[in-house]
Amino acid sequence: MRADRFMTRRKLLFLGTALWVSSVAAAPLIELQAVLGKTAVLEVDGQRRLLQVGQSSPEGVRLLQLTPGAAKLQIDGQVHDYPLGGRAGGALPAGRAPNVRIDRDQSGMYLTSGAINGKTVEFLVDTGATTVAINDGTARRLGIDYRAGNKGLVETASGITEAYAVTLSEVSVGNIRLPNVAAVVISGPQPSRVLLGMSFLSRTQIEHAHDTLILRRKY
Repeated sequence: MRADRFMTRRKLLFLGTALWVSSVAAAPLIELQAVLGKTAVLEVDGQRRLLQVGQSSPEGVRLLQLTPGAAKLQIDGQVHDYPLGGRAGGALPAGRAPNVRIDRDQSGMYLTSGAINGKTVEFLVDTGATTVAINDGTARRLGIDYRAGNKGLVETASGITEAYAVTLSEVSVGNIRLPNVAAVVISGPQPSRVLLGMSFLSRTQIEHAHDTLILRRKY
């Protein structure tokens, strides 16, 4: 527990992957979920659409260009770039946006259950962590091939140790599910709980209500 408290006060040295979401003036709500060769996997207003360059969805979204990490789309005559995992357009009203409430425990921490790639974990909400942070034992249990990620160093309660930058296919807390979330897997037993860092939290609206933390998906 003390190690977890220490971790919340330390800044991870590993540089997380930044998520950039382009600005779209109007509906539909679009997310670039995957790039499979020459095919873009899009979610358009909740419907999965597979498009190749030159094709248009029933909603009028046309794929102009595709790279391994982004797609250029034409919507209502306007051209927009979408990064992988980027979601924009047609924002839900605040009352309807997916949200989750997390109560502060007696030790002053915000703990909540959730899932990584569909497998259950316990999260410690940590706004001081650049990314989601996982110890290597938990990563193995979740089936994450972290050694294929970029190797670096982080500072923990035990000192400088090895870490690997990875991208998680999906991270969910309550009814908030986000694709392509940057994470770091740290060698050793710390953190004992998965740190829910800013690579997830920055994609939500965070509100405080007394001893309750409210996360609401932005897009």
